[in-house]
This record gives sequence, structure tokens and C-alpha cells, in this order.
Amino acid sequence: MRPKRLLACTLVSVTILGCVANRPPAKLDAAADLAAERLGQRPEWAASWDAAPPEWSGEAVLSADEAVALALRNNRMLRADVEMIGQADADLLQAGLLQNPMVSLMVMFPDGGGRSMLRGSGVPIQPLQDLWLIPARREVATAELQQAVLRVADRAIETATAVRTAYAKLQYTQRAIALIRDNVQLAEQSVRIIQTRQAVGQSSQVALNLARIRVLNLRSELLTMESDYRAEQRELLLLVGFAGAPDRWTVAPVHEMTDVLSPPGDEVELMALGAEQRLDLKAAEWTVQAAERRIALMQREGWPDLSLGLSFERAAAPGAARGPTFGALAGNASAQAVTDRVYGLAPMPKAPMIAPWQPKMREMKWTLGPMLDLEVPLFDQNQAQVAKARHEYDQKRAQYEARAQEITRDIRAAVLRQRQAYDQVELYRSAILPEVERNLGLAQQAFVAGQEDLTIYLQAQEDVIMTRRKALEFLRDYYVSGVELERAVGGRIGVEPAREGEAPAEPRSAAPIEVSHERQD
Repeated sequence: MRPKRLLACTLVSVTILGCVANRPPAKLDAAADLAAERLGQRPEWAASWDAAPPEWSGEAVLSADEAVALALRNNRMLRADVEMIGQADADLLQAGLLQNPMVSLMVMFPDGGGRSMLRGSGVPIQPLQDLWLIPARREVATAELQQAVLRVADRAIETATAVRTAYAKLQYTQRAIALIRDNVQLAEQSVRIIQTRQAVGQSSQVALNLARIRVLNLRSELLTMESDYRAEQRELLLLVGFAGAPDRWTVAPVHEMTDVLSPPGDEVELMALGAEQRLDLKAAEWTVQAAERRIALMQREGWPDLSLGLSFERAAAPGAARGPTFGALAGNASAQAVTDRVYGLAPMPKAPMIAPWQPKMREMKWTLGPMLDLEVPLFDQNQAQVAKARHEYDQKRAQYEARAQEITRDIRAAVLRQRQAYDQVELYRSAILPEVERNLGLAQQAFVAGQEDLTIYLQAQEDVIMTRRKALEFLRDYYVSGVELERAVGGRIGVEPAREGEAPAEPRSAAPIEVSHERQD
């Protein structure tokens, strides 16, 4: 019973040691902290997303920062990427586990009956190559886990960038609709004046038709702009994770004349900032490190496989002696009769049984000793996988350099676009709009003095509105390029991480506005 007890105890011990439970993602908070440092808001990824959207009233105003906070929590694509951290963490756990030991047992039954022969491993056979493979596997898995953390945090920045871009476009469209409505009112007023003048013979039907056509064109443009506004609202709702929510809300207003703008920063400083805090660049760097560590792993996998164990064997043995069998008695009797007839001999005493039919008594024997399995790496030394890993390392390093080049280009392009939009807004504010408004004042004075017709005065008013719309377009470009520049440098520029218990800072273009979050049970 001693070998049986040894085998049972070994199996129980291996089972207990092999019960390693999975653990929750340990790096989820690290990814959230990285996103908070660059966005000013900390994602709540440990909690599930909201099932019901906020109940917005018709007067509710959604701020840019609140839209970002909703997206970080409820955007499904972002939450899907968050699961990459758990997958990479599970891979790291798997990389540190030993291979399962093997237990062998062979039973052979002797044809003469009796106890069977046993052969097997007294101690489970354990592969020893894990001793040098596990450290290399853990290094690769650790690099891939760090890469996943950085990519998830960078994906949060991309989501926030998409939200702020959509928000800036909504602000422009909302203000443009107001300007178009003002223009429609002026055009309708012009139609009424021309109708009055036509009634007294001071205007023609052609002038009246031209005024009516302009009103219709403006109404068509207004319908298009309102449709674009609804579509942009729905795009923002998708980004914040509530695609089916109502659109009875507005965004914070902007004004082409009163919004305070800051000039773009220094290009060299921004490129240095981007190199320091771009998380996708850091993730690409960890990808290079993982590829480099995989070379060492492939080299170690080419080493001979080695397994160590303890084997035992119990020889077969018959049971109690049962005497000669019927076949043995018949065989001996036939052999004795043939001998008597051939040689004419007298009956002789009973001869001993011939060997083939004679029962043999065997003793039970045990053999116990170490067992070693060693691979002979004669043909496959994993040289092909090592070469592949080296090429993969060169590929990842080239991709890292390419990403660094792209980031430099994106920063310089964003700075150029924001600089151009900033200069255009300043030009309109300082020169073009004042000149157009001055012309409006002159037209008003001429109309009061009877020197110009009312239509000239209305046309001057319309020029002011159209000029404001053009300045508004450049203001939109300024905000959009500013969001793109923040993405290019890897986070909001000049924003400190929000401290515990403090609300994140509002953007420059949005006033702090309370939004109702009441839900229906």
C-alpha cells in the first residue's frame, strides 16, 4: 500500500498547488489615472455604464466637460477597449504558471493469472523548461500589459477629442442658425418694403421677385442648418453613449465677437510636450520592448526540453500453486506412450512434467528510480522563430519611429491651423467687422437723411450678418484646431489634474451650467 499512498498524496498536493485563481485587473486604476492627468477628469471604469439617459428638458444646456464625462463612462467602444487590460492581465498571470505535471500508469495482465504487472511514475513528471521560460514569458506579458494600459488611456483621450470636436461644431451651428434667422427677418422686411414701393409705382416686379427668391434661399439654408444641427446632436449622443436619447437640449453659446481667445503656444515647446505625454507613443515604445523580450523568449524555447520524475515497476506474479492443468497432464501422458511404443520399453516410473507445461513460481519484485526525459535538438532549434522575432522587433522599432514622425507632423499642422484661424478671427474683429458696421452706420444716416433707399440700409445690415457668419466660421476652426492640438500633444494644454472632491474646470468657451440628471425608475 505504500506506493499507492505515495501516488495519492502526490496527486492531492499537485492539485492544491495548481489551484491559482484569476484576479481582477490590477492596472485599471492606473489607466484611469493617466487619462485624468491629461483630461482633467477621471473615468469611472470600475462602475457599469448608465442604462438610462439623463432627462433633459427643453431648456437644459449640456456643457463640454459634462459631455466628456458622460462619454468616458458610457461610450461602448471605449468600454470595450477597457477590457483589453483584463485580457493582458490574465495573460501575465498565465505566463507565470508552471505546466501541468503528467502522471503515467500502465497495467499488464499475465496470461497465467495472478497479480498484474504495474508500471508508472511514482511522482508526477514535471517539465523543467519552465524554470527558464517563465521569467522570459513574464517579461513579455508585463510589457504587453503596460502597452494595454497606455492604449486604453490614449483611447480615452481620443474619445474626449471626438466629443469636444462635435461639441465645437454644435456651438458653431447653433450660433449660425441664430444669424441666419436674423438674416431671414431682414430679407422678409425688404420684401415688404419693395411690395409697398411697387404699390405706388416706385419699384418693379423683378425687384420684388429677387427679394422673394432671396428669402426662399435663406429659408432653405436655415432648414439645412437646422437639420445639420440635429444630426450633430445625434452624433454627440452616440459618443456619450445615449444614441436613443432625446435631443431637447442645447450647447453652451459662443459669440464671434466676445469669446476670449488665446494665441497658439510655441511650436517647439508643444512638440516637446507631445513627446513627453503622448500615450500612444509610449505604448509603441512598450511594443518595441515586448518584441525585444520576445527574442530572448524564442531563444530559450530552442533549448532542449527536460522533464524529471520518479518511475516504479511491480513485476507480475502468479497466485497460489494449483498443480498441473488438464492440458499439462494430457501432454505428459502422450509423450510417455510414444516413448514406450518406439523403444519397446517396459512401463517406467512416472516421469516429471515437461518444462512447457510445468508451472513456474515467480516472486513479486518492486523497482523504483528517477526518470529523465531529454529532448535532442538535432533538427529544430527554434531558429526560424528567433529570426521571425528579430524581424518583428525591427518592424516595431520602425513603426515607433514612424509614429513619432506622425505626432510631430500632427502638432505642427494643428498649430498652423489654429494660428491661421486665430489670425483670421482677430482680423475680422479688428478690421473687417468694424468696417462693415461703420458702413451700416453710414447707410442708416443716409437713409434718415433721405439720401439712400431703405433697401440699401437693409443690405448693409445683411452684410454685417454675413460678415459675422464668416468670422464665426473661423472661430469654429479655432476651437476645432485647438481640440486637435490638445490631442496631438496628448492631453489638454495647461489643465491640472482634478483633485479628489473637486469638479473639473470648465472650458474657456462654456459657462458652468447645471444639467438635470433625474431619471425615471
